[in-house]
Amino acid sequence: MLTTVADGRVFDYSYCLGMYGMSGQGFWAPQDFALADDDTMFVISRGAEELGQRISKVTLDHQFLGQFGAFGRGDGQFIWPRSIALDDAGAIYASDDFLNRISIFDQDGAFQHAWGEAGDAKGQLNAPSGMTFDGSGNLLVVDAMNHRVQRFTKKGKYLGGFGRQGAADGEFNLPWGVCTDDAGNVYVADWKNNRVQKFDADGNYLMKFEASPSGVGDLHGPSSVAVDSEGDVYVTDWGSHRLQVYAPDGRFIATLVGDAQQPSPWTQTYIDANPEIIKARRRVNLEPEWRFRRPVAVKVDRNDRIMVLEAARHRIQIYDKVKDYEEHPLNL
Repeated sequence: MLTTVADGRVFDYSYCLGMYGMSGQGFWAPQDFALADDDTMFVISRGAEELGQRISKVTLDHQFLGQFGAFGRGDGQFIWPRSIALDDAGAIYASDDFLNRISIFDQDGAFQHAWGEAGDAKGQLNAPSGMTFDGSGNLLVVDAMNHRVQRFTKKGKYLGGFGRQGAADGEFNLPWGVCTDDAGNVYVADWKNNRVQKFDADGNYLMKFEASPSGVGDLHGPSSVAVDSEGDVYVTDWGSHRLQVYAPDGRFIATLVGDAQQPSPWTQTYIDANPEIIKARRRVNLEPEWRFRRPVAVKVDRNDRIMVLEAARHRIQIYDKVKDYEEHPLNL
């Protein structure tokens, strides 16, 4: 058991899911993922040049259920896919930060419709990035190059927004990921400002998560943020290849750097079928593969499992948060 203990919190590494794949089973430069109530997972891959852009449908027990989407400008296609979210009916929303649009699919991957208009006026988009649904079923979209967060109905009607370019409280510089907590507060990964900001449901600034005066808990390009049932905040630190954990009051708690010392079943199956790959891997000066590499998205499920997606490792590492430290095997 690989365990991180900090400030009474215990994080047990569980397993990893995924592998590199240009198509079919695997991911290619994945950017985001969404988890349905039945533990079906949808992972959006950015690919490279004109290949690999797709949404993969998988399960947490390593079943590959199919894929949909492709490179292009047509309905259901992507140029630079970025983020993914599920509404309360299970429909899949995917952002494209080149085409400046949101595409909607059903659970089987059938394209339904799309909306979005390029520009900087209210309701227009310039590089839509992270997305999440609020408690009213409306979609929050991080409008990255307009340095703001906008709120839309499911059909794309503009409802409001907040933020502008800058470094003061409530301002953004190329924001990326977004999430909400059980109280409806909104957390935004303010990528270029190296912080996460917290707002109330109306967009009023509340607080921020960043380095302490001594430098503890610093961030270097935060890409995504998630909040668990106890209010702890998880931030993928894209630039430093780690996950930073903060208490609800902003106090830094812990750093996770990855623990995937065993390959995923998909990867192991590939290695078993291609034993020569072991020799090739030994000839390459790889960084420790168990560590995070370009973590881009973090989610926390209803059981407070923490899931971290790595763009450069094409996988998801999964941790369990142990709420009763006294009952943990380390104390027995």
